[in-house]
This record gives sequence, C-alpha cells and structure tokens, in this order.
Amino acid sequence: MPTTRPWDQFDEAKFNPCGVPGAWGELSLGSFSKFGDLAQAGFGSLEGPLVAQPASNPTYVRYFTAYNRIEYEKIASKQWYLRAKLTAEPGGAVFDNGSVDVKAAWMDMAHVARPERYYTRDATVLDPVTGSASKRKVGLVGLHIVQKTPSRPQWIWSTFEHVDNVPDVKLTNGPFAFNDGTATHMPPKNPIPLDRVLQSPTPPPFNVERVHPIHNSTMNTNKAYRQALSGTVWANYALVATQWPAKPNSPQTPGSPANTVPGLGTATTAFANTTMETFGQRGISTSCMACHTVTMQATDFVWSLNDHAFPPSTATPNLIMANPAFRELRALLERKTQADVAEASRAGASREAPK
Repeated sequence: MPTTRPWDQFDEAKFNPCGVPGAWGELSLGSFSKFGDLAQAGFGSLEGPLVAQPASNPTYVRYFTAYNRIEYEKIASKQWYLRAKLTAEPGGAVFDNGSVDVKAAWMDMAHVARPERYYTRDATVLDPVTGSASKRKVGLVGLHIVQKTPSRPQWIWSTFEHVDNVPDVKLTNGPFAFNDGTATHMPPKNPIPLDRVLQSPTPPPFNVERVHPIHNSTMNTNKAYRQALSGTVWANYALVATQWPAKPNSPQTPGSPANTVPGLGTATTAFANTTMETFGQRGISTSCMACHTVTMQATDFVWSLNDHAFPPSTATPNLIMANPAFRELRALLERKTQADVAEASRAGASREAPK
C-alpha cells in the first residue's frame, strides 16, 4: 500500500522508476507504466508521444508533473493517494489557497541547434524499451503553471513555451525544435501510437504548428518581460495564454468555456501549448479549464490526483475509460467534434448560397 513521506524527505531508489534516490535538485524522467512520462494528456485516453527534431537524431519529449508544498501536504494528510479516501471525501477533494501545480515538457538536448538558448538540467532518463536509465541533459520546452487563489478557486491556468518550438513570425525565425521549416503541415492527428515507444528505433518527427496565433495583448506582455530578462535564457520563453474564471469568488461555477476568460468566441487566438496539447489546439472546448472542469467536483480540477490514486482505475494506462470522469471527458470531445462539423457545414452552405 502506498505511503507518503514528509515534504523534506525522499524515497529510496527502489521506489523511483529510474532507480535513483530522491534529492533536492534531482530530476528523474520515467514512469513505472512506461507511458506516464511520454504520453500527452488526451480526452479519455493518453495520446501518442511528441518527437523532437532533428530528423537525423529524433528523441521523445518527456513530461513531468509536480506539486508545491501546500498541495503535497494536503494530499498526504488526507491520504488522497488512496482512492477509497479520495472517493469518500464529502463534496469531493478541495485544495487550499496557495496550491500550485506545474507540468513541464523536457527535450533531450543531443544535437539541438542552439542549446545555449534553453534552460537545461541534468536528468536521469528512463529508456522505455530497455528499462535502463542514463544521465541526459534536457531542455525545457513547455511549462504549465496552475495556482489556486482566494478569488479564483477554479485556479488560474498559464502556459509557456520556448520561442524556438514552432514557426511563429512574432517570436523567432528558427531553427525549430518541432518543425523542420518546410511547407509540410502538421498532421490532423498524432501519427505515432502510444505503444510505439516500446519499440526501437525512435520514429521520425512530424511537423508541429501553432494553430492559432498568440493574442496581441499577450505578445505585448511577452515583449516587456523578454526585454527585462534580456541576457538570460528566460528571454527565450514566452507566455502563450492565461485562462481564469470570469466570475470571481464563485467556487461552484464550472470552468466551462462560457464561464472563462478566454471563453466562447475567443478561440481565434492561442490557448494551448504546442508541446503538451499538440492536437488540442483547435477549439476552446479543449482548453485547460474545459478539460479539467470534468473533475472539478471529484478532485478540485486536478486530473493527476484523479488518475493516479491507488488502486488505479485500470491496469492498462491507455485504456482508462472505466473511470466515469474520463467517459465524460470523451463525451465532451465528441460533442465538440460534432459542433465543429456543423459549423463547417454552415460555413460551406453560406459560401455556396447565390448572391
């Protein structure tokens, strides 16, 4: 049965998938499921991996999620890592103000064109094929920061990217980490199945594009901060979007698009991260809050608590539809797809109507 240690104590190496003991500053990128650090979050199932350029030396992007001390100690004290404790919580789990989640996307720095432009760390990285771990230098390419505040109990959701991720005339001219600079467009869905990570060699990368441009006001904010950070690697990162509840001090209001900023009618600008929601950039119904509101009542918007509690909902990481919350999430995506098809049909009929 899982247990937790105090915030300032660390697990032994045998409890780490990379086989290294925990310590301050130690970064290990691996998962006992072999999928947890490689899969992108999806609507009702895990999505396939993201592969970084160059095509001559493709490598998988790795994902890492962490909590701050306030959030960690709430989980530990309430034993919410046990599904029985979590589901027995009256009204669902509720985190304290000041709780912070972060999710980071890390890229192997081998053969990166301009490594000096990245924030880098030495990490222990697990090979899902061999099961062995090795030290690698990795660079930060994407970052979510989610924080719960007194006036925004549905949390405030911000996402950042490295400016060299994808072509964007407002940011940089390349070379790019996830686009070869050619006219080849991003495929409509991930061409790499998740279980492909269990085979060698790493598949070739596909081109990634930013589907919607970053909002002008956000770009103005980026310009000011990048000037202030000039001369540091942080000048090479940019805020993509921030989403928050439109109505303050209203914890019972769901985080659906109609209740958020940006919300309905504003999906013409970026609201998703190209490294973590590569194929979820099309509509605001797949935004941060729209996705996480499905688990609002059960786990206070925190999916990682919902799908990592023990025992797991299912033994197969990519087949998690036994969880009712994931079934609801898939239904949301299906409704969104139907709405997109209907809108495209109306637009086509309008264009073809006689003038």
